[in-house]
Amino acid sequence: MEPSTALLFPGQGAYLPGVLGEWVHHFPSAAVALETVDDVAAQYDHGPVSPLLLKRDAPPLDELLVQNGDVVDLAIYAINAAAFEILVQLGVRADLLVGHSFGEFAALSAAGTISVADVTRLACLRVEAPRRVEPVEGGLVALNMSAGRARHLVAVLDEPRLCVAIDNGPDQSVLSGPASSLAEVEKVAAGLDIRTTRLKARYAFHNPLMYPAADLFVKASADVVLNEPRVPVFSPTLGRFVRSAADAREVINRNMVTPVHFYDGLLTLFRDGIRVFIEVGARQALSRIVHSSLPSSAIAVPLLPTRGGPDETLKGLSAAGISVQWPPSEVAAGAAFADQSFATRAEAPAQEEKEEELPDGSRLIDELTKVYADDLGFPVEMLTPDIDLEADLGVDSLKQIALFERVRQLYGLPELPPQQRLQATTLEQLAGIVEDMRR
Repeated sequence: MEPSTALLFPGQGAYLPGVLGEWVHHFPSAAVALETVDDVAAQYDHGPVSPLLLKRDAPPLDELLVQNGDVVDLAIYAINAAAFEILVQLGVRADLLVGHSFGEFAALSAAGTISVADVTRLACLRVEAPRRVEPVEGGLVALNMSAGRARHLVAVLDEPRLCVAIDNGPDQSVLSGPASSLAEVEKVAAGLDIRTTRLKARYAFHNPLMYPAADLFVKASADVVLNEPRVPVFSPTLGRFVRSAADAREVINRNMVTPVHFYDGLLTLFRDGIRVFIEVGARQALSRIVHSSLPSSAIAVPLLPTRGGPDETLKGLSAAGISVQWPPSEVAAGAAFADQSFATRAEAPAQEEKEEELPDGSRLIDELTKVYADDLGFPVEMLTPDIDLEADLGVDSLKQIALFERVRQLYGLPELPPQQRLQATTLEQLAGIVEDMRR
């Protein structure tokens, strides 16, 4: 039986020139998806994006933003749409879909909620709206810290227009705000030896600053037809599953202004049994987040990490226990993924699920140490297995209960009364309780 699998659709930055050049001659439905994007883009006076994805000498992201920044989102979506068609033709089976930021539009399309043509239209409208309202010059900056610590940094700076836009996990969060505020963030972070990366974004997305543009976008896209998802979609914007066309509309309408709780989504999916995450787009940003944020039993497979051909990707899918059909099947472009990839599972007789195996003693302590260090803001080397959380580090009982709840969700453990959770005051004792709960 194949492992439970989620497809991850990336957004910001998921562009790589020529990334599909070695793929399209194997997967005609991917070429059809690119053609659809080009046709709709032309209706909004944009040139074709497919040459950017098929030619190795196409401009890299930095140059493209300067030369023709309006097509970046179109190119990212075109890659996602083509990559999804590749998976369909390979016969890959998955249990649910998740998008990151703008990638949520691609997840909705893959679920049959919205057509490729209409997502392309949304991408064009999403580019137009900010220009029409003259937004505050702003952007995004990634920090090498958790969202909780990033909020403390925002509070210190006391800039109301600055906010945590994306929670990617214990090791990365993203702040959104005016350019001047982001420069101050970078200055303070440098003094604290915190690594920052200015993202290639022209606006302060996932921030209330974008409400004027978002209002225009909502009005312009109101006539786009949406359907109920035919397969499960988890939305990091909503923090829950998309169950109706109204939910899908809410995801689209809130995309510019609402924070992305991607890390919470990963924890939810892992707790619910998802063990393989296939990144359906260019590069491997989301795969790295999976590796750094979830236990070692979670496997991430980037479909298009480089501009190479299918060989390495097929090996990666096979190593993760994912069955593929090679040569690919001749599935019609735009065929319902529910029909191709979910029907077999739905009809299969129910089988008793196996409990997730915990790491052995030393590895479990290592994983718990990382979780606690990330949350508390202590160096990993400070948290020895026998250090007392309250007596030595001053971690009060409420914080210990909250941390234990995070561990419980991470490993899918049953509930415990608060008194029993507080019996473990060291990581060594905590590991013992976790192991006992899974026996």
